[in-house]
Amino acid sequence: MPGVALRFVGEQTGHVENGDRVQLIGTRWTSNTASVQLRMNDEASRIVPVTDLALTYEASPEIVRRCIGHKPFRDRSVAWVDCDRTPISGGLTCDRCSAVDATFASQLHHAHTKGRSEIDAAVLNHLDQPNVAYLAAFRDGSIKIGTSTKARLNTRLHEQGAWVAHVVASASDGVAVRALEDRVTIETGLTQAVSGKRKLDGLAAPKPDERLQTELGRWATRVHEVIAAASDPRLSAMNDPWVSSVAANPIWSGVHPYPLRLNSGAHVLDVLAASGRVAAVSRPESSDRFVCDLRQLYGLVLTMADVEPDPLTVQDSLF
Repeated sequence: MPGVALRFVGEQTGHVENGDRVQLIGTRWTSNTASVQLRMNDEASRIVPVTDLALTYEASPEIVRRCIGHKPFRDRSVAWVDCDRTPISGGLTCDRCSAVDATFASQLHHAHTKGRSEIDAAVLNHLDQPNVAYLAAFRDGSIKIGTSTKARLNTRLHEQGAWVAHVVASASDGVAVRALEDRVTIETGLTQAVSGKRKLDGLAAPKPDERLQTELGRWATRVHEVIAAASDPRLSAMNDPWVSSVAANPIWSGVHPYPLRLNSGAHVLDVLAASGRVAAVSRPESSDRFVCDLRQLYGLVLTMADVEPDPLTVQDSLF
C-alpha cells in the first residue's frame, strides 16, 4: 500500500507513528530560517524546521491530493486557513481557496492600474507602507526584477531562492514600486519571474558568483536609468547588495539533481537544507547530495509506512 513515513528530529513535532496521515502544505521562510508547513491526521497545520524532517514514503496515482488551504488577507487573526476540499484540476487549491488567492494577487499586483476605490481595504493597508525594488540572481544565471515591502525583503528573497541580489530602488508605497517594476520590464525586457526548474538546475550546475554580480551591476544601471527618466518623487535609486544566508552552506557544493520524481515511487530522504522551495537531500545508502523541488509533494495526503527506496541507476544519476 502506498504511504509515507516521516521522522522528526525535533521534539516539538510530537510523536509520529506508522499509519498517521501527513500532508505537506508548503515551504516557509522566516528571515534566514527554512521550515515546512504540514498537517498531521487532519489536525491544524503546523510549522516544522526543514532540517527536522526526513521522508520515507511510496507514492502512487491512487494517493489523494487535498487542497493546501490559503492565507487570509482580510482576517488577520488567522495565520492560515486549512482546507479539506479537492483541488481544482491541475492545481493545489480548491475553487474557494483559489478565489481568495487570486483576488489578493490581482489587486496587489495591478494596484498601479486601478483607482483606490477599486482596491480592497486590506490590500490598500498592505500597499501603504515603504517598498523596495530588487534584482535577484539565481545560480543558473537568470536575473529578475521584483518588489517587496521593506520589512519583508530578506524573507522574500529567501522564499524565492535568490542567491545574490541588489536592492535598486526604495518607494514610498507599493503602488509606485509596482509601476516601476512594469516600466522596467516594458523598457528593458527584464523578466519578473524565473521558473522553479531553472532555480533547481542552477543549484546543480551553478554559474560563478562573480558572473552573477557582474550581471546584477549591469542591470542595476539600466534600472537606475529608468528611475531617472520617470522623475517620480515617490522613488529613490539604491544599490544595496544582498547575499543569501544559504550561500555559505557547503551542503550546496557538488549537489546533483535528484533523478526520480518525488510524487511517484518509493524514497528515503533526509532533508539537509533548503533554498526557496528546493531541498538539499541525502539518501542513507549514499554519500551523494541531491536537490529536488518539494512542490511535487504539496497537497498529497500520505500514510506513514516503512518502505524500501527505489534504486538509483548510473543512467539516472549521470555520475
